Amino acid sequence: MNYFDVLFSPAIIMATLIYTFMAITFELMYTHFLHRLKDTASTHWVAQHIGVPFFHVLLLVCFIYMSYPALYGLDAQLSNGSVVPSLPQLLNAHSGQTMKLINTIFVISVILPLIPIINRFSALILPFQAMAGSAVLYGWLSEFSQISFVIVPSYTVLILIIVFSAIAEFMAQRLAIFLETHIRHPYQAKAMQKIIHKSTLLILQVPILLIYTLNLG
Repeated sequence: MNYFDVLFSPAIIMATLIYTFMAITFELMYTHFLHRLKDTASTHWVAQHIGVPFFHVLLLVCFIYMSYPALYGLDAQLSNGSVVPSLPQLLNAHSGQTMKLINTIFVISVILPLIPIINRFSALILPFQAMAGSAVLYGWLSEFSQISFVIVPSYTVLILIIVFSAIAEFMAQRLAIFLETHIRHPYQAKAMQKIIHKSTLLILQVPILLIYTLNLG
């Protein structure tokens, strides 16, 4: 399947709709939660700098699991002719690995901001997290089905990811400013812009992630 066949496939659309609902709900609830913690500096810092990234990781892992195997452009058979294993089969073969996957992506979210060039372009953090998570799952698939894959993207794929990440950041910022002034809401202007911006960025990871996952095999 080509890029647009996968992007508009029923499995990806359904996973994206559920993921979108979860992302928006999380941002609304967590913004309210952080507001209630504003008078407790230490707890607020932990919730904002550890809690938020951790829940973003959970959202990404949920989407990766929900969209498997369509996320990789797979249907019923692999390139070697074997049947594509179901997600429960992969998880049973790698029992207890989901928590390690979550921890790995979370550590990446902590380490990446320490890299100067990425810290200056924070829009790359979510795509790299999603890429890491999808690569791990595809690694399980390759081990289970004895197929080869390339974890490091080509220069062309990497450039596309960077360009589309920049576009996603721009769109999220513009949409946040536009919607904040055109919809009624109980939040302060900056708080609402932040909710829309983060929710939009999470949602726009889907087309960016597909650029990577469709080039793994």
